Amino acid sequence: MGVALYAGAGLRPAVEDLVRAFRTETGIEVVADYAGSGVLISRAREDDDADLFMPGDVWYVDRLQELTGKVVSKTQVSWFVPVIIVRKGNPKKIAALDDFFRDDVKVALGNPKACQVGRISGEILRKNGLDRSRLPNVKESLTVNELGVWVKMGDVDASIVWDAIAANVADAVDVIPIPKDKNVISNVVVGLLSTSRNRDAAKRFIDFMTSEAGRAILKRRGYRTEAP
Repeated sequence: MGVALYAGAGLRPAVEDLVRAFRTETGIEVVADYAGSGVLISRAREDDDADLFMPGDVWYVDRLQELTGKVVSKTQVSWFVPVIIVRKGNPKKIAALDDFFRDDVKVALGNPKACQVGRISGEILRKNGLDRSRLPNVKESLTVNELGVWVKMGDVDASIVWDAIAANVADAVDVIPIPKDKNVISNVVVGLLSTSRNRDAAKRFIDFMTSEAGRAILKRRGYRTEAP
């Protein structure tokens, strides 16, 4: 019997590598379902067989516990630091979040009801005294991965994505850090669920993700394993 994992779409590059390495080492199959965190929590809430829940932020794990009482334990895995990405060469000369509100800049952000990067983007804008609803040219995505692709392909001029996503498209975009005092960090944990039918294997995968080998895989893919 394999391990059923709900994983945030922004974690996919690393999770796919982790799943392959874990299968090679143990022979245990982990079947991952990827989507935006807002979508995943609805699926996990209704699933009576899910083993693990690893969305883009601990907020969703805590919320699932509030709604269902399913979360047996939480284990720290990674941290996401939001960054601005722009088209290669930054033709619109975007330097900060304020530039998102220029009429000549087309912006893409995550849908706040669908994915964590969308929810946190609104928090970041509010922290900087900016109102997301006043953006003149905004396109919304269901996952952070789409945002990286849209900027890479030139469909939009700028977006807010995770630093790990930016690292995976760094050859095709420019990255602009958001100052720490103006940013909001996302805390990624994996929740072990009471519905797990293969709890020993699920725990082994958690242990693997947080082991030296697992952390090396995360780091290689651009994911932080230490608090920023």
